[in-house]
Amino acid sequence: MPTYIALLRAVNLAGHGKLAMADFRKLLEGLGFKNVVTYIQSGNAVFDAPGSAAKVGAAIATGLEKLMGAPVGVVIRTHEELSRIIKENPFAAEAVDGARVHVGFLARPAGAGAIAALNGIVEKYPSRRDRFHLAHDNIYFHLPDGAAETKFSGKTLDKAVGVLGTGRNWNTVLKLHTMSAPRTARGRK
Repeated sequence: MPTYIALLRAVNLAGHGKLAMADFRKLLEGLGFKNVVTYIQSGNAVFDAPGSAAKVGAAIATGLEKLMGAPVGVVIRTHEELSRIIKENPFAAEAVDGARVHVGFLARPAGAGAIAALNGIVEKYPSRRDRFHLAHDNIYFHLPDGAAETKFSGKTLDKAVGVLGTGRNWNTVLKLHTMSAPRTARGRK
């Protein structure tokens, strides 16, 4: 059974989208997923599940909508995909401070005009020193002034890339990578 990482969009942020991680684990277990573990309150889970990433993501999205009464964005990745993301990080030197490097996980590849739109954000806010690198269905961000005031967020970012996404800082990416490692590496038999 493949191991997946579920990344939820906009749960437990600024009092919106309240979802207890115990309820999220129960939902995943109710879907028949095994070895379910959540990480911090922002909607991260690692679990084993049969089927494709697309089917798993759709099942989670349907379950969350029933539970929460509104749609919740779900992005699914595998351990191998996180390995590639880590290996290909164009801001690896800056990732020493894991709070200043983020990854935007997109539900599918960004739209055709995404790079121009992202460059437009950079040009519109020249006092920010934020940088980005679009890589298929992920966007790497280096936010030297911190994430709190970045313009690479919310509706501005959604409009630029034209696809649902959710972001995690580099520390969280590394932790989820460790948590999703093959069972023997995680200490389970």
